[in-house]
Amino acid sequence: MKKKWISILLTTGLILSLTACSDPGDSSSGSDTAEAPEAFDDYTRPAVVANEDVSIIYLISNLTDESNIRCEQQVAIEAAHRGWEYQAINYETEDNFREYFQNAINQQPTAIIIGITQSFDSYQDLVAQARDAGIGIYSNDNSVIDGVISNSTMDNTEAARELMDQISADYPDGLSYTVFELAMSEVMTLRADEAKAYADTNDNMTLLDSMDIASTGDLNTGGYTIAQTWLQQYGDQLQFIFCSSDTPALSAAEAIIQAGDPNGEKTFLAGVDGGSSTWSYIRNDTPLKYTYSQPFEYFSHMTCEVINDIQVEGLNPGDEGCAISEVGEYITASGIVTTMENCPQPGDSIHSVFDFYGEDPEDEEAWYNWTEGPGIYEVTE
Repeated sequence: MKKKWISILLTTGLILSLTACSDPGDSSSGSDTAEAPEAFDDYTRPAVVANEDVSIIYLISNLTDESNIRCEQQVAIEAAHRGWEYQAINYETEDNFREYFQNAINQQPTAIIIGITQSFDSYQDLVAQARDAGIGIYSNDNSVIDGVISNSTMDNTEAARELMDQISADYPDGLSYTVFELAMSEVMTLRADEAKAYADTNDNMTLLDSMDIASTGDLNTGGYTIAQTWLQQYGDQLQFIFCSSDTPALSAAEAIIQAGDPNGEKTFLAGVDGGSSTWSYIRNDTPLKYTYSQPFEYFSHMTCEVINDIQVEGLNPGDEGCAISEVGEYITASGIVTTMENCPQPGDSIHSVFDFYGEDPEDEEAWYNWTEGPGIYEVTE
């Protein structure tokens, strides 16, 4: 089934926020407010500052992952377009996260954005420290813990179900499969749990095994190690491997190729994320046949919209025109199942992949046409 567009799940309030929050005459704007607004949760109300005084820090891991690269690139575009001071801190491994988070707090930015983080709840003390210092804390494709104002992501359970539905429809005679999971990550756990549970309600699908990729000690190469083990253990019985992100899917594809199955005729893979590397594997008929492509650029855009609403416009969650209706809200957008049939081509703008353009692709004011900073992400070979 070929899908050409993305369904954005927005409430009326979110749609209104794209225009209402930019009204220079809005009396709730930070520049027009004599007193700092009252707190809207159990922490100090994040500082409200003039737009030209905004500074943001993005804490993000592993900038070799295209999901992280795309999220960060869009935040850089947003900051440049809005005139905000911006710094990305790549903490590389989870062992460094606490140190780098503390460093970010010490710099006293207006806001800190936190990308996908393992065991995020173990850092609640630092979130509280930052919030009590008047710093806004926002998740981007991560999760929400106490003190986090919002998270922009997709419905990970829905994404896994949609991906499994497509695979099940394409293989009506049934499949035996395994699942990669990562228990330390909320988003990956939601995907893996849905994929594992799929066999319980679908008689044509048989779950053989599942494994936490963290058990390999290396998330970048763990897919290769586990796939190699499963191929030896299950042989031709293993027809399909569900990977809860594309990083292990790419390395698992190499294990299948090395095992003498270059096109995935015996065992194929599905991942979650999307991006140039993944789409290249799909386009070139490797064992990686499916991915659920995520609109990371939209996630980053909406996170910056929330920062603008809360810390420039001085709105509170639930106010008319604010992008979130309550503290800790998840702003969600759907992605698209990508196969060889609808795989993006080199040179395509990332926004055309998800059909963000709507009815007016030439609208120069629309966020998907902003080109400042590093410029719009384009699909590469």
